[in-house]
Amino acid sequence: MNNAPHRKLKPTLSWSYSWATLSLLLALPLTASAKQDHDETPLELSGYSLSESYQVDDDQPADLESPILKQLLYRVRQTSPKSRAQYSQFSQTTTWQEMASHTEDFRFWTFSRPARLTKIEKHAFKQSSSDDEIKGVYVCHCESIPHESISPSTEDSATPPQKLIVLSRTVPKALPIDTEINQPIRISGFLYSRTLDAAGPRLVFITDRIEWYPQEKTNEISANQAELSKLGFDLGLIDLIRENNARSLNGRDAEAFFQMLAAMNRLDGMPADLFKESSSVLSFSDLFSSSTDHCGEAVRLQGVIRSCSTVSIPHQDIQDRLEISQYYQLMIFPDLGGAKIIIRGKDGSELDYQRFPITVCCTELPNGMSAQEVERKQCVIHGYFFRFWKYQSARTDLVDSTGQLSPLIIAKQPVLVETGIDVLDRGLLFFVLGTAALIIFLISYFRFVDRNQKPPLENMLENLPEKIDISGFDG
Repeated sequence: MNNAPHRKLKPTLSWSYSWATLSLLLALPLTASAKQDHDETPLELSGYSLSESYQVDDDQPADLESPILKQLLYRVRQTSPKSRAQYSQFSQTTTWQEMASHTEDFRFWTFSRPARLTKIEKHAFKQSSSDDEIKGVYVCHCESIPHESISPSTEDSATPPQKLIVLSRTVPKALPIDTEINQPIRISGFLYSRTLDAAGPRLVFITDRIEWYPQEKTNEISANQAELSKLGFDLGLIDLIRENNARSLNGRDAEAFFQMLAAMNRLDGMPADLFKESSSVLSFSDLFSSSTDHCGEAVRLQGVIRSCSTVSIPHQDIQDRLEISQYYQLMIFPDLGGAKIIIRGKDGSELDYQRFPITVCCTELPNGMSAQEVERKQCVIHGYFFRFWKYQSARTDLVDSTGQLSPLIIAKQPVLVETGIDVLDRGLLFFVLGTAALIIFLISYFRFVDRNQKPPLENMLENLPEKIDISGFDG
């Protein structure tokens, strides 16, 4: 009797338990299936998988000693602008609100976003050795600004800026440390986490470097460099240019080279209108004093175009991302006025020049002119000094030198000018043509006059007397 109720209850309890178990079992495959169906392509560039991304905890104080964080710093260093641009396509329409509220869904994705830099702090890793390539990180405090790929209706412009921490391996040397600043930058790297500390919640990104686009003149940035930045050139790349000064062109500063070309290509108007402060424009002689300090500065020079060639850019990424497919390389010889330029090598060797080559890379030629037609023409170049570069030449090969040095200038186009010789030649040409025209006129005039007059012999015969007295002559 006592067991009857128990036997009646048992099936009920067993049924309830089975239903709960079944519900759980049904839920587990769905969750696993959802994870399996999750597209891992957007985070492939980070080198981490989707399952590994869940090892990072959100809403915790930032752990700058995290092994995953350090590994991502090494990983992002190995990425190229091309690959970051490619993978950032997946996150183009992701809003700041989505990143902040669903950070786990976008962790380790690649983002390329404008932001405002407010302060930089330097953090040295506690557990690092002399063999470590990366011994610390710069902690960049930033704020988000509206993203151009997101419509105003999608991301409300009235929403307060999102607080950000950007962990970067390097920062531009011209930017101060531990100082309140207000500089426009661009983030190109991985979303790492959402941290929570006394300052509130903040998104954390990991980059190799921050892109810097100052819009105004400062103690470290000239007005002409600010104009270059407004044209889309990342002034933070100048540090890389300086590191490679007097070396052959290589992949390390290729991005800076093509970015500066693209900036010149975006210039509207004549090259002479580019510079806002003529007093700070470099001359030819200025380039030879502290050349590394002048990288990215405005320069004006004049010379004769010795050669001009068209160079095609084979990189599809550069063509698509920077919208340039070719440029023109000019070799220009300035007038040294009889002076000599002496290049001294580190080994004590010397090379002296009475004609020194300048390399100019520009995006355009004067309207209607081909590369061959501008050769041997006098020109003025308004552009930016990239750096000295080294290349092989017949002169340096004869003396077993490591290469020919030449200042590399990047400009919009050469401006052709008339020289004194050109004016003299033109005046002489006008004189010769005028004299020839006068001679032709005189010949034509006399011929016309002669047609209306009889020859002198005919006049003499008509005036002879009818009879001639021949007396007085012996027969």
